[in-house]
Amino acid sequence: MRTKLLTAALLSVFLLVPGLYTDADAQERNDRRFSISLHGGVTVADNSLRATPGGGFGVETETTPVFGGALQYALSPLWSLELMGQYQTFENESGAAVTFESEIIEVTLRNIIHINQLLGTNRISNYIAPYGHFGVGVQLYDYESNVHGSDDGTSLLAVAGLGFNIYLSRTIDLFAQYDFHLASNVANARLNSDAGESKHTTYGTAIGGLRFHFGASDARHASWRRASMDLSQSDYERLMGLNSRMDELERQVASQSDDIARLESEIDSRAGALEGRADQTESRVSDLERQFAEMQQSMRDRERERETRAEVDEAGLTQRLADGHYVQIFAGLTMSSAQSARRTMIEALDGVVDNPSEMVLITQRRQFYEVRVGVFNRFPDTVDVLRTAQNSFSDAFVVTFPRPAHLSDAYRDLRD
Repeated sequence: MRTKLLTAALLSVFLLVPGLYTDADAQERNDRRFSISLHGGVTVADNSLRATPGGGFGVETETTPVFGGALQYALSPLWSLELMGQYQTFENESGAAVTFESEIIEVTLRNIIHINQLLGTNRISNYIAPYGHFGVGVQLYDYESNVHGSDDGTSLLAVAGLGFNIYLSRTIDLFAQYDFHLASNVANARLNSDAGESKHTTYGTAIGGLRFHFGASDARHASWRRASMDLSQSDYERLMGLNSRMDELERQVASQSDDIARLESEIDSRAGALEGRADQTESRVSDLERQFAEMQQSMRDRERERETRAEVDEAGLTQRLADGHYVQIFAGLTMSSAQSARRTMIEALDGVVDNPSEMVLITQRRQFYEVRVGVFNRFPDTVDVLRTAQNSFSDAFVVTFPRPAHLSDAYRDLRD
């Protein structure tokens, strides 16, 4: 018994392996591939089948019911594998001298070949799909006879047949098929021999039922996949012409793309150069604007200096000092000493300030004659004059008007 089961398993693997390598595209599409079916029918097994190879039944048998179910998986639109199980009985016809009854549980692994996909007839048939099948399996039987007593055991089984599916919906097919069975031993086959030896037994079953498909909700079962469209010679030539034209257009587009890329590169390069020049120009403009602002400020300062510059007489004496900064270089008790210091300072300032004779002033405060250079609106403007004055008058310093509050009375005569 173990040997028979092992043989059946090896045959099943032999039939399964080729299917695993067929049409890998079926695995990638969204076709429905899993199916479950339920069926019922009748078993036909009488001595009219004795002409088949290996013998048949030696006594007349009744037509008995059979029912079962199956699990099917579509490896490709062409090829499916199905594991089927069913229950059936064999009984002699009433009134026979020899009576017997066999109860059989049958399990088979079958290869389903979808004929529409094989022959391309799915171009014209979208609702009826014929198929052929073949496979192997095992039977578990329980036999009882008035001649040979009772017995139970197993036998190997080969099966083949034809059938067809009728399309009801994406989920359900109605099917009908005829199976031809060749069993190594069904116990009651012993009736063929007076010695009771076992022989091959042949019989048929006609079944029908419903098959339920599982998978993507918007797809048919793989076996219902429509055929690819055939092209006439003229359509093929037109298609090839369009393909050639598309290739030429693609080459033109590629060439234009290269030209566009080159132009973009040149534009980017020139844009970079222009941006560099623009940055330099902006920097130069900023420098010129700053210099212009400095010149304007300098002109305003000089204008204010001219407006605030004190009026001096021929001797360089003035009693009006505007607010601002002055460089004081000398203070003496006589007018002549102050005038001598003034002349020295005028000569020293030649080239340092504009119109030095108008800027070197003598003022009389009480008994002192004081010599100052000014007026300067900003303190930093006194630096060059102070440095020049200190070359001749080391004690020169900067003084600012108006004077602090505690000195305001001492300088009262020098203000307007």
